[in-house]
Amino acid sequence: MHRPPAGATITTVTVLRFPPGQRLWAFKQMGRARAPLAATPGLVFWRLCGTGGGLGFSARPDLSRYALVATWSSEHVLQDFFAASRLFADYRARADEAWTVALLTLRGRGSWGGKCPFGPGLEDMPRTLPVVALTRARLRLRGFVPFWARVPAINRRLVRAPGLRLALGIGELPWIRPVTFSVWDDAASLEQFAWAGSNHQAAARAALSRRWFAEDLFFRFAAAGSAGSLGGRDPLLTAS
Repeated sequence: MHRPPAGATITTVTVLRFPPGQRLWAFKQMGRARAPLAATPGLVFWRLCGTGGGLGFSARPDLSRYALVATWSSEHVLQDFFAASRLFADYRARADEAWTVALLTLRGRGSWGGKCPFGPGLEDMPRTLPVVALTRARLRLRGFVPFWARVPAINRRLVRAPGLRLALGIGELPWIRPVTFSVWDDAASLEQFAWAGSNHQAAARAALSRRWFAEDLFFRFAAAGSAGSLGGRDPLLTAS
């Protein structure tokens, strides 16, 4: 793992996949895990999320996978949670696969639930680290239909995007508060997909000008390290 600078905020994204016999338990944990997470020392922001089937934004849920987005006050408290937390040990014992990636903020904008959860951007990060993008939106009623109408074309382009290692649609309420999480070889690959005259760029401009979102967020991170597997591999160690 690339060691974060002293005092840096660290974000983790954990994705867990459950076998059929554990999926009801995992679904119930969306409510039951809230109290122990809220009481976890050093956990300054967290969201339990479901995931969608396929890439990017997805309206079709995947009931086998769940995700935890978390921001930590230090590397020490992060390590304590994943090594010693009874809650995470229970998750890990019931899941047949788990993958966690540690992220250091590069830059971003927007808010999640009325606050910025990811800390200030860091300078002088190694350019050799993979880049992660995390987006989140809270849709207004007038934006619901036009937003989702554009999603299939964006996802078709996403699946062919050079440099993409992983893309997942996650969210607290996936149809109304969708989140995307994607891992890229480098910043150039991400920017080529997002802004190079693409349907993604057109959709972003339409969302802004027509005020489809009541709240939105876009952050870019350096992927500092990872553990576990997703789909039988560690996406951080597998270049496209």
